[in-house]
Amino acid sequence: MTRRTLMQLPVASLGALPPSAAPASAAQPEGAAARRAGGKPPHILFILVDQMTPFMTSPYGQRAAITPNLERLARSGVVFENAYCNAPLCVPSRMSMFAGRLPNAIEVWDNASELKAEIPTMMHYLRRAGYETVVSGKTHFIGPDQYHGFTERLTPCIYPTHFAFLHPWSKGPYWIQGTSIQVGLARLGPSEVNGQIVFDELAFSRAMEKLRDHALRAKDHPLFLNVSFTQPHDPYCAPKKYLEMYRSAEIPMPKPHDDIRKLSPTYEWVRIVHGLDRETPSPEKVREARRCYLAACTWLDQKVGLLLDELERLGLAQATMVVFTSDHGDMLGEKGQWFKRMYLEWSARVPLIVRYPGRISAGKRVKALASLVDLMPTFAEGAGIEVQTPVDGRSLMPFMDGRQDGRDREVIGDYCGEGTIEPIRMVRRGDFKYIAVNGHAPQLYDLNKDPDETVNMAGRKEYAEVEKSLRTRAEKDWDAPALERQVMASQADRDFLRSIPGYMNPNLWKPEVKSPPFPDDYGWK
Repeated sequence: MTRRTLMQLPVASLGALPPSAAPASAAQPEGAAARRAGGKPPHILFILVDQMTPFMTSPYGQRAAITPNLERLARSGVVFENAYCNAPLCVPSRMSMFAGRLPNAIEVWDNASELKAEIPTMMHYLRRAGYETVVSGKTHFIGPDQYHGFTERLTPCIYPTHFAFLHPWSKGPYWIQGTSIQVGLARLGPSEVNGQIVFDELAFSRAMEKLRDHALRAKDHPLFLNVSFTQPHDPYCAPKKYLEMYRSAEIPMPKPHDDIRKLSPTYEWVRIVHGLDRETPSPEKVREARRCYLAACTWLDQKVGLLLDELERLGLAQATMVVFTSDHGDMLGEKGQWFKRMYLEWSARVPLIVRYPGRISAGKRVKALASLVDLMPTFAEGAGIEVQTPVDGRSLMPFMDGRQDGRDREVIGDYCGEGTIEPIRMVRRGDFKYIAVNGHAPQLYDLNKDPDETVNMAGRKEYAEVEKSLRTRAEKDWDAPALERQVMASQADRDFLRSIPGYMNPNLWKPEVKSPPFPDDYGWK
């Protein structure tokens, strides 16, 4: 089963929610949430989307994009202009973000990797401090622990919770139909009802219910609500209403490019996985795919606006930190590539906008480097919580409130998923990006002089000192040959388990889902 086949599921299969309740919350320290600098800690609304590149949104300069609510959020908060994912793939990116650790540190390699239950997450810390931690929408948790610190799940997940999406490196690079352009670009155009849209509508409606429930009950503890959408991830399609908004728009096309393999021959691997060795999309198909993508971004933007409106209506807006981001980006035809699975800018960069009334200035733009592992310590500092376990991220609060300028910051990325057959590490420091692939020549980009990454500067005399410094940093805690053995051993174990007849059934590790609020004995006030 693949993401795209899930689009064919009957709507009823996504909307049927079992009435069982999630596991009971752990005991919380008395008064822990109240003992914070400045009194009560904030509620946190964490809006997470899937595969949204910042370059197709208006806060990041895309004139064609109709995303007024993201602009509204940006005007009232802080925009991080150089934010990255730490792995350009859903599961390793999300688990790394939740834990505040790099993917290799938590051994989450790919879309069939389990985050160990023993690893603390942002939800664990917030829950220990007295927060109610709730998720509505996509989690992409693999394995028996389907909560990782959440007290409630308001929806099922649209993805398998087991090892279905495993692609062993031992097979070499091969075409994966479900992640190819032959499927991802096959359904361009209007779609009013499909599994992805219905799931996102469900996630949105349950999140709105939760906000109202929290306000109606006048609860004295803070709420952490993660609203997690699956769009604008391919396959690219959108309701007709939103496509019509771009009927006469000048759709931005990819910049002229050379063969990506001139940057590194290792890009042949991801070309094979995505089916780009079989087919080159026509300019008409590229334009329509981008129109659909923009329409999906506008659909999401409307939901963001409704969530912000609801915070205002319920009187929660001034007491709520709002964070908007994506798990990774999308190449969208840049350099002839699609989707993600690479550390080039359109795939690795993410939007990151934060609003925190009374704590950070409105309308600020931060150039300091940031990445998703920084969110865990950021949420902790915003809530007045001390992080007591190892993290690789650093709080972004000092850059939002002006205490630091972030000149010394760097971003590290680790990738061991499909689209490669060797471990990859990325280091971004200052104007430079270094990409190391085990056993192959590196890539070095000067993003100040060459923001479109058209020339690999590795090996050039004038960049020798920069390359040496970044290579030293990349190898500091990265033993690529040992990592390759570790990843392939894990893949072999998981491949064996999924070979057992009947083991990978749809109910394996299926999470319990909280029933809708408003029971008969609701305590109306």
